[in-house]
Amino acid sequence: MKKFLSVVTVLLMLTLLLTSCGKPSPDGDITGYAEKVSIIGREVPAFTLSDSADFSILQISDTHIISGSTKKDIKALDSIRTQIEKLKPQLVVVSGDMVEGNNKNSKFNKKTALETVGNMFEELSQYWAYVPGNNDGEMMGSTADVAAFLSQYEHCIVSNEENLTGATQYSVDLKNTDGKTVHSLIFLDSLARDENNKYDYMKDDQVEWAKKTAESKTQENPDIFLSFFFHMNTPYFAKSGKEGSAYTGAFNYNHIPSDFYEGIDGNKAFDEMTVDLGNVGLVSIGHIHPATNYCSFLDGTYYHVTRAAGFGVTKNPGCTLITIHTDVKDTKDMYDFTEIVF
Repeated sequence: MKKFLSVVTVLLMLTLLLTSCGKPSPDGDITGYAEKVSIIGREVPAFTLSDSADFSILQISDTHIISGSTKKDIKALDSIRTQIEKLKPQLVVVSGDMVEGNNKNSKFNKKTALETVGNMFEELSQYWAYVPGNNDGEMMGSTADVAAFLSQYEHCIVSNEENLTGATQYSVDLKNTDGKTVHSLIFLDSLARDENNKYDYMKDDQVEWAKKTAESKTQENPDIFLSFFFHMNTPYFAKSGKEGSAYTGAFNYNHIPSDFYEGIDGNKAFDEMTVDLGNVGLVSIGHIHPATNYCSFLDGTYYHVTRAAGFGVTKNPGCTLITIHTDVKDTKDMYDFTEIVF
């Protein structure tokens, strides 16, 4: 009998071990957070430029943080902190896939991952703008939950408009010393996957919101230019690689390859909207995890892809320093892109 009970005990322990192995802790689940905290109409800051009229952005994407405490997490966050302390950007843009998605790792903890990132920016008193990627809402909380959770951090810029598809839609204005808006940064949620598990696309209401937002800023200042940030690519990224020209600046940069992934055909509506506006200088994304940054210029607009910042996501993680010369009228000379490898 004792032998039988011992066997049963061992089998039960093995069963528990096998069923729990690879499953993340439920303590990290933030599901439902958006129901408790609304970011609709949340106020975002405007930035006043110095006499130089330049504005610096450190763009970070695809960190894929597991918990904030794994070796790869720590390496990525330490590298980001080093660049912020060294470059002192006026704004950090986190363009999606900040946390891992569909992760079977038992170390995965969405809550502590978000807390670690949020606390880092608070310690640095660094303003940062967030838009979600396709991985951010795949488990243990939707992208809306992530955006709502991040809104507790004073230096996190995140907001949304009522009755719009997606978790985040907002704009950040850059003003000259006279208080006039001379450039605007517009942030959208490029969504995740549809019911067929294929990459989704920005919906008509999002594109219409972006158009109206851009037009209202142009009415205020007919000379204004706009920069867009989100996560997943549009067809014009591939088109700029085939028909456009490579970025040429102080640092070498790779032209978007002619065989660049097109996909996400539904985002063509966004491309057509930006062409019609005629004052969009930059569309910048992450998502692709390129071995090196890409940047191409087509019809007055730069299409820019930043490398992943997560260790383990790519062999050479890094980020991008973008300098906007807001007093320049030619979009080709308006931006400087500096590729950074950790």
